[in-house]
Amino acid sequence: MEPRIQYTKTTDGVSIAYWTMGEGQAFVEMPALPFSHLQLELQVPLWRAWDERLAERRAHVRYDPRGTGMSDRNVADISFEGLLLDLEAVVDRLGLETFALFGHHLTGAVAIAYAARHPDRVSHLILWCSYARGASIMATPQVKAIGALMEQDWETYIETMTHTVVGWSEDGARAPPRGDARLLPCRWWPRQR
Repeated sequence: MEPRIQYTKTTDGVSIAYWTMGEGQAFVEMPALPFSHLQLELQVPLWRAWDERLAERRAHVRYDPRGTGMSDRNVADISFEGLLLDLEAVVDRLGLETFALFGHHLTGAVAIAYAARHPDRVSHLILWCSYARGASIMATPQVKAIGALMEQDWETYIETMTHTVVGWSEDGARAPPRGDARLLPCRWWPRQR
């Protein structure tokens, strides 16, 4: 089943792309920053299987945050509060009274903040490979190094991350071609200057 990509607007006017798959109690999966792209992610067999498995017993909801994927990319406010507005726009548009919220990696702190502000709406808060304070993780040597690589050579950064994070070479899939316009730098990455 191919989910239909739809759009909603945040209270500050940013267009956010989202899709839903399946029926039942909602499971909202926070985006995978900085790699979120709803349409392209469905082409990765491992990620597609994850999405379809989640949709077997629930309404699985995914969205691209501001500055990435199919959402508005050229936006001025790429902030923590902006990311909260993105989540709020999607769940409000879908009319979700209660839902499970899954935050992972860089979006875990946003999920925690949303759940703290709206405890009546979040039935379950699920965190994976995440943290409560972004400043803690951003100060690590590994994150500083990958940030420097991103600043110096975007294409090498993307190839490195797809091999490391997505495992392109392990399951026979190939990395995106160099210069692929779909992989333009996203605007949310905090500058390390």
